[in-house]
Amino acid sequence: MDKLERQLGLLAALLHTERPLRAAEIHERVDGYPEDRVAFRRAFERDKEDLRRLGIPLEIERTETADGPIDGYRVSQGDYYLHDLGLEPDEVIALSMALRLIRLEGVAANDAMWKLGGAGPAGEAGSTELAAISMGPAVTRLHEAINDASPVSFVYRGEDRHVEPWRLAFRRGHWYLNGYDTDRADSRSFRLDRIEGAVELGEPGSARHPRSGPSGERRPWQFTVDEDRSHTARVAIDESHARWARHHLRDTRIVAENPDGSIELEFDVTNVAAFRSLILSMFDAAEVLSPPELRQDMIDWLASMVPS
Repeated sequence: MDKLERQLGLLAALLHTERPLRAAEIHERVDGYPEDRVAFRRAFERDKEDLRRLGIPLEIERTETADGPIDGYRVSQGDYYLHDLGLEPDEVIALSMALRLIRLEGVAANDAMWKLGGAGPAGEAGSTELAAISMGPAVTRLHEAINDASPVSFVYRGEDRHVEPWRLAFRRGHWYLNGYDTDRADSRSFRLDRIEGAVELGEPGSARHPRSGPSGERRPWQFTVDEDRSHTARVAIDESHARWARHHLRDTRIVAENPDGSIELEFDVTNVAAFRSLILSMFDAAEVLSPPELRQDMIDWLASMVPS
């Protein structure tokens, strides 16, 4: 059995378990690992790292045993499988074209397009890429840390840094991490290609330091176009997109959390067109609740798109 088959077996075991699996259970259930425990542990650690590099949401949970608490592992199906976005055929084609023009290196974009019902692999004969955005291991590790609220540590320009990560941004050809530097007790930005060595993740859920104030970077819907059209918008977001919104719209305010998993957010909006684009990016999972004039603007804009 080769490495790929073993890793596919590991992924299947972690996806289809009702509780976290301990390393010893994985050793018993997944074919292809060495019998020797030390050799198994080395191979298992390499496989875990490979799964993380592929962006697979590997969860680690403490499980109680007679010998005390031991780490258990699983992959949440809700996080791994794509939600049904209800895309129309022309929308799937548009996504496919975008992936052909902008290649995210190290991301299984082709697999995602297949799950959405899209066309075959990008990079076929005749296709032309406008740009390739590098997605190295640091990006995937930091994305995992942000999702899990895990503190991170790394060497940056020869110094050890300890950071509670907030968000990743791609600007002017480089990836940047914005977060709270616990050693310097202040927010900092780090250019990822200047990180030396690996990014180490701490305990999930332990990065709790709140933002001390605005990061100085405005979101598109906050760029002023007309001061007379400044609004505080309230938006309902379905459960299918609530987790995404919590992680990617952190500078908004959560004003309601509903039993069905949906949430309501408040936005400070000065650029209505950019706000409209954000709402449309979530398709029918987002609804503008107030103010009435902003809700009516969305209705009128959508109505103008319908052929008469």
